[in-house]
Amino acid sequence: MHDNWEEDADVSVKTSDIDGNCLRIEDISMPNIAVEIQLPVGHDSRGQDVADIDVSRDGCTIDGVQLDTNQLKAVVYSPSNIEFRPPIKGNPLARSQFTKSRHQFLRQLGFLFFQIFSRGGTFPNPNINPGRMSTAAENCECKLSRFSCEDQINEASKIIRRMNLDVYKEVLLDASVPDSICRVVTDLIHSGGSGEETSFSSLIDVINELQDIVYDRPHTLFYKPDTLAVDNIAKEGKIDFGNVVYGREIEINRILELAALHNDPLRTRLILIGGNGGEGKTFMIEGVRNHLVNSCGWFHVGVKFDRLMHNSPLSVIASAFESFFVSLFSSGDNEPYLAAIAISLPLFLSPSMIVLLCNLIPSLRELFPVIMQRVVSDDDLTAHYKESDATEQNQFDEILSDSESSRNRLHYSISRLVHAISSLGIPLLLVFDDLQWAGQDSLDLITSMMVEWSPVQFAEVAPIAQVLFVGLYRSDDVDDDHILTTKYFPAFNLVAAMDVHSILLGAITKNACNSMIAYALRLPRRLTRSLAAIVHAKTSGNVFYMKVFLEALVINKTLHYSLTERRWVWRLDTVHATPITENVAQLMRRNLQILPETTLWALKLLSCLGSKACESVFMLLEDHIDMINELAVAIEKNIVEKQGQVYRFTHDILEQSVYDMMSRHEKNNNHLFLGLELINKANETGSQFRQAMIIAIDQINRAKMLGNTQLSYSCQYANLNLKAAESSMSISDFSSALSYAEHGISFLDGHLWDDYKLTLQLYDMACKASFKSYQGGKMPRFVDEIFKHANCLQDKFSSHLLLIESLGVMGKEGQAIDSAFSLLQELGDTSPEDISSQVISNEIVETKSALLSYTDDDIKNAPRVTDWNVIARMRVLGPLMPFLFTERPQYIPYVGSRIINLSIQHGFCSDSSFGLVAYATLLLESDIDQAYRWGKLSVSLLETFESTDKLPRLKCAFYSFLAFFREPLQAVVDLLKCNYRDALMAGDAYYACVSISYHTRFRTMCGHYLPDLEQECKTFATQMVHLTDPIACLTYLGISEAIYKLSGSPVIPFSLMPCLNIQNEEDYMQRLEAAGMSSTLQAGYFNALFVSFWHTKYDEAAGWAKKYKCRNQNRFLDVYHSFYEGLSGFQLARKCSNYITAIEAGKRAIASFEKWMKHSTWNFENKFSLLLAELQFFMGNKECAIEKYQAAIKAAHDRHFVHEEGLAFELLGSLYTHYGDMDQAKVQRAKAHKCYEKWGAFGIIELRVPTNPCLT
Repeated sequence: MHDNWEEDADVSVKTSDIDGNCLRIEDISMPNIAVEIQLPVGHDSRGQDVADIDVSRDGCTIDGVQLDTNQLKAVVYSPSNIEFRPPIKGNPLARSQFTKSRHQFLRQLGFLFFQIFSRGGTFPNPNINPGRMSTAAENCECKLSRFSCEDQINEASKIIRRMNLDVYKEVLLDASVPDSICRVVTDLIHSGGSGEETSFSSLIDVINELQDIVYDRPHTLFYKPDTLAVDNIAKEGKIDFGNVVYGREIEINRILELAALHNDPLRTRLILIGGNGGEGKTFMIEGVRNHLVNSCGWFHVGVKFDRLMHNSPLSVIASAFESFFVSLFSSGDNEPYLAAIAISLPLFLSPSMIVLLCNLIPSLRELFPVIMQRVVSDDDLTAHYKESDATEQNQFDEILSDSESSRNRLHYSISRLVHAISSLGIPLLLVFDDLQWAGQDSLDLITSMMVEWSPVQFAEVAPIAQVLFVGLYRSDDVDDDHILTTKYFPAFNLVAAMDVHSILLGAITKNACNSMIAYALRLPRRLTRSLAAIVHAKTSGNVFYMKVFLEALVINKTLHYSLTERRWVWRLDTVHATPITENVAQLMRRNLQILPETTLWALKLLSCLGSKACESVFMLLEDHIDMINELAVAIEKNIVEKQGQVYRFTHDILEQSVYDMMSRHEKNNNHLFLGLELINKANETGSQFRQAMIIAIDQINRAKMLGNTQLSYSCQYANLNLKAAESSMSISDFSSALSYAEHGISFLDGHLWDDYKLTLQLYDMACKASFKSYQGGKMPRFVDEIFKHANCLQDKFSSHLLLIESLGVMGKEGQAIDSAFSLLQELGDTSPEDISSQVISNEIVETKSALLSYTDDDIKNAPRVTDWNVIARMRVLGPLMPFLFTERPQYIPYVGSRIINLSIQHGFCSDSSFGLVAYATLLLESDIDQAYRWGKLSVSLLETFESTDKLPRLKCAFYSFLAFFREPLQAVVDLLKCNYRDALMAGDAYYACVSISYHTRFRTMCGHYLPDLEQECKTFATQMVHLTDPIACLTYLGISEAIYKLSGSPVIPFSLMPCLNIQNEEDYMQRLEAAGMSSTLQAGYFNALFVSFWHTKYDEAAGWAKKYKCRNQNRFLDVYHSFYEGLSGFQLARKCSNYITAIEAGKRAIASFEKWMKHSTWNFENKFSLLLAELQFFMGNKECAIEKYQAAIKAAHDRHFVHEEGLAFELLGSLYTHYGDMDQAKVQRAKAHKCYEKWGAFGIIELRVPTNPCLT
């Protein structure tokens, strides 16, 4: 290699010959950059001055460049022509050896580029061409004549400064070189000091600009601009910021990385993106969406919440899915996909739930025409899923069964819909924008979607979904006390099968700001660098503020398009002197005030409707043509955009600014104007404009909140609010229903109860909505008002039932029971508290006698009840059962018998089934087979009614109290899992939680792998916290604690439910005692007994067993309490002299299991044999004990009770140890060790059967 350093006055570059045919030019100050020209083979460039290279003469391969994008790219990047590449490897010379300036090198590079792009043209010499100078002067004079005196001075200086420039540019233009390339060449040739705006600062600048011209921005920099388009820009003074996202490369790459993980079958992901208003959150995620949808084939559903949202927050989510399905139906390519959804949903949703979805998302009706044929009209949603006895009982079933379940039914339906969309091979991007404005109902629904995303729940029955959740929120609006911070963000993080990732956006960098401005002004970044520095400083790097500030500069002519230079121009000193107000809202307000008055009027009306409104709403206005025309003007000004038929502000800050421009009086008038206009037209048009009616009512309600009162129309407005509340209830939007009911009541303020029926309906609706929206604190006020003014018992019955249910859900079972007994007395029945034990006994005997003559078919086909009073009494007694089980079990026999006797005397209804299952539990002590028979019959009876929403609670009682006495325990585990799903489908949160509590409990007693149970606990604990059921939460927490202790997990189980604020086991027990939750406390005692036994703390186990206080109800826990109490007793009996009490516990257990084993050898044989073995061991009957231990081992092994198999091995080893047979003891303990490993009981293995035991 031969090196030669040029040392003329104009350049400080290094040229080198690579293999004799490659000329390289290196910038000494930028050693990582070089320009290389590939010369023909055999060309000798040694010693040749770079400036003397004649491209055409020397035969370089760059000859014949055409003005085509691809060929220009070849010129700039192809190795056979010109390249930008790292310098040749070697020992670089020290920078101090070179004294020539960087600008001299850049100027020399300009000469080189001039020859390349002019196809080897000669350098012009304006000094020897006076004609050219004369022509330039004439051009100068001609150009100056177009400007005012003040502008002439500025323009003259520019023209004189660039006069020499034109001679080079003219040559290039004659060669049809684009303006952008001409600018690069001429600015390089005339490179001056760093203060020159047009100067290049380094070779990197040159490379970046060429990169922009050729690759990144060819449409704005390379191609010749459309003259007409440029003239329009100049005339209108518009800046086009485009759709490129600047300064968010790291965040976008992170999101795309997470999106690429969508195939993970066990995890889904939520990305929470925060940032102040105007930081570009929405704009960034739209860029991500475009990439995923257009390049990766994803689906996208986008939900955007509104600061001034209507009283139908769930409609925002529904509308997003409606738009998604409308787009799917519009393309014939999606028919197989839609057909797959139509097949998937009915597998998991009942017809009533599908109807609910179809009324919420109307386009889905095309997928389910058969189901929808049963629906008479949109207003008659409840007619499909509120089916019961085809009698008067309908009205009572609606009060609680549907009211208490519809919210959870909706949540489960939407979750299943999302799962169906995203589990058919196409991933789904689900975006929730502006979460800070989402209402609690919407946030609960969103949380349900995420909580339901569990492989524990879905993997067994459906493909794993591929979904990426994204939530956007304004961090400046979400402080430490915001509901997102206090409730929902922690809830998201607790979802077991979901990873939560947080991204917080800040200001964009100065370079990103420059790129954005350069793109908008269609200029190289080099020319906008100084302007961007000022804009970035004034706006603190906030993207939206930058755009607003630049638009303000255009408005005040500081930034304008020059027709002469055909580019945007500005004066930096003027830009720097332009003030930016204290907040961008004031700046926007000033920008908005220059709009025509009529346009501003249209924008104000749009802002009253929120950030967006459908064109069909505007068509109902009398001045709709003017409105739409004025919005078209706003679209031209980039204030409003139109997507399909929807108008929306381009940014919510704009909507807020327009709305805040109005005085309170003007807001009042505009809301009232919109409300009245829409009401009049909606009434004229009919039910198809029901949504417009909802909007109208919202507008009138807002007007009233702003002080507008029109007493003459108060009853009409109250009635409209009632209709809106009913509509909201039909789609499970309970918060909105409550709001409408309260607004309706407020319109009647001062003359309440003058219209008795209307007032009663509003208060009744308020009771129901407050109960379902978890705002029970408001209910007593509504209930008291009804109780005070109701004309009869029937008028207050439904609200009284809701009060009972509300008290029970809040954990106040005692008060709920007292209130129910009080209602029974009002209905003419006797309260159980006033009945003697003899009367209760007689009632039970009468029931048994009456049922003796009934066959199963007689029960199923019995007459149905029609008497209102009888239905009402059974409607009180039936739902009372779970509260009695928890609080006052002594009344269960009477209540169950009472329901059955009423049914026999007056006819059966759906609540009769609960009487039968209560009767079945009474028979357990005397006749398990008959108990099982009546339990199954209770389920069969309820299935003859169409009130399927009640089935999960009845099945829960049957499976957890009765089925395991006859059916294999593992089979009952599966039934409880199915019942959990059925309860979710029915929307029954309480019994979904109870079912899964029993499911986990049964799995533990089956000896399922404990680490798997840990994962299940985490998953379902999150579910229960979301369902906000305190009783179920506390019960499940106790089960989880036992599992975690046995598995040896370092996790503190109480951390699964931080909302309960329980620190340890002692705190847990105290909490249960203080709350008077006796049934849950008893379960806690059993958990302590269970854990103590397995940790070999038999004294403690016996103490907990004593505290348990078995109620002789033969519940599942009673059975296992007897087992572990008996085993603990035998252990203690062998270790203490006072063994009588301990051995009696063991003998009682043997007696119980001997009885139970007759009905299920599968579940009880191994336990019975193990207890007998322990008894024989205690009595000294070695051979008999060994025989029983071996029988217990075989039975446990055959039934897959691996933990009890291990326990039998361990206890047999203890026997051999006692008799000194250490070899056999070691063998049995080793087998026990293997069983415990299979169980995953790593917390107790070394305690019970250590690997290296010290046998004594």
